Amino acid sequence: ATAEEPLAMAATWRRQLLARWLRGEAARARGQEREARELLESTLSSAEQLSQPDIAQRCHTSLGLLSAADDDAFAAEASFVRAVKLIEDLRAPLPAEEFRTAFFADKLIPYYELVRLCLKDESRDRASEALCYVERARSRALVDTLGGAPRLRVQPRDPFEAELLARLEELREELNWFYSRINRPPDADTSRGGGGCGATEMTALHEAVRERESETLEIMRQLQQRNQNILTHVQALDIDQLRPKLADDTALIEYTSLDGELLAFVVTGRGVRVVRNLGNEMEVNARLAQLRFQIDALRYGARAMRKHLPNLTERIKHHLQALYDLLLRPLEESTEGLRLIIAPHRALYYIPFHALHDRERYVIERREISYAPSAVVLLHCLAQPQRPLQRALLLGVADEQTPRVRDEIAALAPLFPEAVSLLDERATLAALQEFAHGADILHLACHGQFRPDNPLFSSLRLGDGWLTVRDTYNLELKCELAALSACETGVNEVAPGDELIGLARGFFSAGAPSLLLSLWTVDDEATAGLMASFYRRLLAGQSPAAALRAAQLELLQEQPHPFFWSPFMIVGRP
Repeated sequence: ATAEEPLAMAATWRRQLLARWLRGEAARARGQEREARELLESTLSSAEQLSQPDIAQRCHTSLGLLSAADDDAFAAEASFVRAVKLIEDLRAPLPAEEFRTAFFADKLIPYYELVRLCLKDESRDRASEALCYVERARSRALVDTLGGAPRLRVQPRDPFEAELLARLEELREELNWFYSRINRPPDADTSRGGGGCGATEMTALHEAVRERESETLEIMRQLQQRNQNILTHVQALDIDQLRPKLADDTALIEYTSLDGELLAFVVTGRGVRVVRNLGNEMEVNARLAQLRFQIDALRYGARAMRKHLPNLTERIKHHLQALYDLLLRPLEESTEGLRLIIAPHRALYYIPFHALHDRERYVIERREISYAPSAVVLLHCLAQPQRPLQRALLLGVADEQTPRVRDEIAALAPLFPEAVSLLDERATLAALQEFAHGADILHLACHGQFRPDNPLFSSLRLGDGWLTVRDTYNLELKCELAALSACETGVNEVAPGDELIGLARGFFSAGAPSLLLSLWTVDDEATAGLMASFYRRLLAGQSPAAALRAAQLELLQEQPHPFFWSPFMIVGRP
């Protein structure tokens, strides 16, 4: 209140209106509904007169919450619908995906309040409508990219862009050098100047990386800003288009939450059903942390732990059973006998649903499981034309952690009618860009790393440096499948709105309809055998999800602990 007058005198209208909206929010929080409504309605009127749509959408959201608290569902829904319309109008012109992702972070309330209103409406079945609102708030920046949003130019239009692109290439070379120093084994041969870095030098290396990554992102934003293509609408989920594609033997399970309570939309050819009260997110997160502890027990030394594997297998089953009870058991009636496509939510992206255990068998022993970031992304992947599996591009880069990579590539190459195999120093970014466009199968067997501090720089180690998420955007893929046979390739930062930021995002954006990804550090020996079994089945005519399931069941008989057989999953077209 004190700030409003000087802000008005300075003619900083947006800040003045923001202060008045905050007064209205404060009154709403204190339960002073009449004062709150007067403040919010007057702020809304001024925002509309002064063309301040960002303030207007905040007011519509707050007024909707006031009406919902008064049990006026009709007025609440009208306010939230107006807020959503303004949010999507504001978001459309944003030039870079980071901006669109960040913009959405604090604007999800009206979407989920509309979901709540749809589910509370007992006068009619609005489950499909509720799912559509969930989808409009889910993986939007990824959907934009798949739908033709502006992508980074690789050919300059003028000297300014040429200078920016040249600097990007310099930064890439510098970052590759710094990455190689940071990732050098600590026991490297010091006689050749390749020893591990001390703490002071390592701190300097990380600081140099941060500076160059920040400059890289800024240049990327400038290049995207200069592309004047603007998103004109948000692609909406068409339930009637999705249901026939699921046929009679498949169900999409899309999870979300309201006030921490998990619920699931079950979509089949027969319709959409909502299953509520699956447990709260805190309980699932606690179980997931215990599961990850059991997985990580084998992460750095599976061989040393082999004599303990029977006990460790029983321990991990306990947590897999608890997660099954929370997430899948309540859905058994709706999904009995069906293949499942899981669209996770928040922390659920880190759960191997195919490895959950019903106290008799693992889920994968009963049914086929695959994954999708959202229903709209799944529809996009299903709509891509299918290609015969003739040409494979097989890249492999071995290191201390993955010495069996060469054997893996050597075993896969004879399976394909045509195969280009590139190992170690020949597996370069330039070679990937040259051969990837004509490949039906793209297989990358190399070291992978997920960067939780900067997910867009998560990467795969090629023969001449690191392939980051950003680099994948410039690939033009027409393949049936991109298989990332490396560690943690399926790990993503899950931003607000279930926006995946990681390697999966890059390869979907490059055009791959199906991805084979991993959730944790994989066992080198087990992976080599799994991949050979997977591709034999794939080339025999099985779908990617069916082929992976058969290969995992085969490995399950030899290596019962889920660490060995369950890290990989199919994301996108099953």
